[in-house]
Amino acid sequence: MLTAPLLAEAESALIVHPFWVLVSVVNFLVLLYLLQRFMWGPITQSLDARATKIREGLEAAAAAKREREQMTVEVERLLGEARREAKAIAERTTKAAEDAAAEIRSAAKAEADKIRERGLADAQHLHDQSLAQLRGEVAGMAVLAASRILGKEVDAASHRQLIERSLDEAGTELGRLA
Repeated sequence: MLTAPLLAEAESALIVHPFWVLVSVVNFLVLLYLLQRFMWGPITQSLDARATKIREGLEAAAAAKREREQMTVEVERLLGEARREAKAIAERTTKAAEDAAAEIRSAAKAEADKIRERGLADAQHLHDQSLAQLRGEVAGMAVLAASRILGKEVDAASHRQLIERSLDEAGTELGRLA
């Protein structure tokens, strides 16, 4: 007897009522519709939007990386070009400085040659002037010495001509010897 109520309950627990099965299926379908309409749709939309943003960010990062690499190549090219230009400018400047120095040296040499020629001309002029003065003095002394030796006055003009002719002959012979 004690087992009779347990058996009655056990028999009723195993019975499936089609009404409750239908209610459960309708509840499940309504819940599924509501979840899909109000939860899965917005969730999938936000996930799609997030995936799109991530994809765009990765594409932007890849584009920035490509641009950075292109800029690095461009910077290296510009630096190389700038180095070549700086080297060319330095070489041109050095060549211009060397040319200017050579020009200054040649101008200084030409000026020194002019000064030397003027000095030689001045020295030759002074030499000729001194020689002419010396001849005049020697001729005067010779006339004076001759008049004292002879004890009488010698014609100074004729005597001077004779002495100058003798000095000219001696000068030409000295010039040949030198």
